[in-house]
Amino acid sequence: MLTRRLRLRPSEPVRRLTLRGTVTRRHEADPLATAPGDTVLVHRDRPRALVIACPDGCGEKLTVNLDPALGPPWRLYHTKRGLTLYPSVWRDSGCGSHFIVWNNTVQWCDRWEAGNREPEPEQAFPDLVREVAARLDERLRPYVTVAGELDEVPWEVLRACRALARAGRAVEGTGKQSGWFRRSV
Repeated sequence: MLTRRLRLRPSEPVRRLTLRGTVTRRHEADPLATAPGDTVLVHRDRPRALVIACPDGCGEKLTVNLDPALGPPWRLYHTKRGLTLYPSVWRDSGCGSHFIVWNNTVQWCDRWEAGNREPEPEQAFPDLVREVAARLDERLRPYVTVAGELDEVPWEVLRACRALARAGRAVEGTGKQSGWFRRSV
């Protein structure tokens, strides 16, 4: 008789990542990334990959490419507030999880998004709002373009753009241009 080990998923997914260390080779990350949300940076001369024990508890290890030489990379922001990845991580196989990593928090884009809590804006947020406002003009532009010009975390710039839109100082596009902003007239 065959028995199958079942890995039970938690009823609530992990909502924070924990950086367990930095290694030089991908295979060295596996022993460090054991619990859901455990994260290891593979760094050899420059960041190469981020290994994440899938935060939904499925047991898989995700390897997120950070090296442009190996294909389109994610962008890693490592600040005093934690790790941020851009764009989101969307598994098109296995458990199918879709999530954003923002200042070590996991923001779910699928079945668990009801429990999401965005990180609190840091004290410098009013300065970022002013910098973003100064970059906006009469053209609709994607927030990620503005973030690149400012060398800021895209999720933070999106938050600043939406704060400007709520204050009537910016306009967000609609439909396919959602996430695109211009100065209000």
